[in-house]
Amino acid sequence: MPANKDSNGLPVSLHEGHKRFLEKDYARNREQFSALAKVQAPNVMWIGCCDSRVPAERILGAGPGELFLLRNVANIVPPLAADEASVGSSLHFAVDNLKVSHLVVCGHSDCGGIKALSKLGTVPMDPMLSSWVEYAVPALEDYDGDSIESLAKANVITQASHLLEYPYVAAAVEEGRLTIHTCYYEIGIGRLEEYDPVSEKWEYMVKDFS
Repeated sequence: MPANKDSNGLPVSLHEGHKRFLEKDYARNREQFSALAKVQAPNVMWIGCCDSRVPAERILGAGPGELFLLRNVANIVPPLAADEASVGSSLHFAVDNLKVSHLVVCGHSDCGGIKALSKLGTVPMDPMLSSWVEYAVPALEDYDGDSIESLAKANVITQASHLLEYPYVAAAVEEGRLTIHTCYYEIGIGRLEEYDPVSEKWEYMVKDFS
């Protein structure tokens, strides 16, 4: 048996990590976890990629219960007409039940889903992957054929626009109780950028960090 696995096949590091969680984080915040067992009241829904290098809670310094998370390949929000139940039901629950005030769509550097999008129709590809990234095809209109970063950012804007096709999202935005944010995470430097639709520019969320 490999030294880094237990009898169930899970890495020992995960067992050790859970033990540290119980001894430190949970032990210091028992009342908070007890309250969370009864209800959740996040103010933000984060729609991000399932890439393991983009941990939303760690990037934002958020604690348990602060973010309602939806993660999939290339942080995609299918158009309403696609009738995609996983994304649609998560959005509905967040907006109508949890009453979140912010929807964040966040892309990132070196995204495998975006690389697949850039090669769609030109190379052999898993049919499930190709059918999924087809929801991001409009982003290709702004793709210069060279920069994956530019395509990833265009995709974030595309997916954010899809949000407004969902009636409950559009209504909440119209009523001023919901704001949509588009972000991009650069893995190598650990920084988030946010898109300003007025200036049509991307700017670092924390501008004075060096």
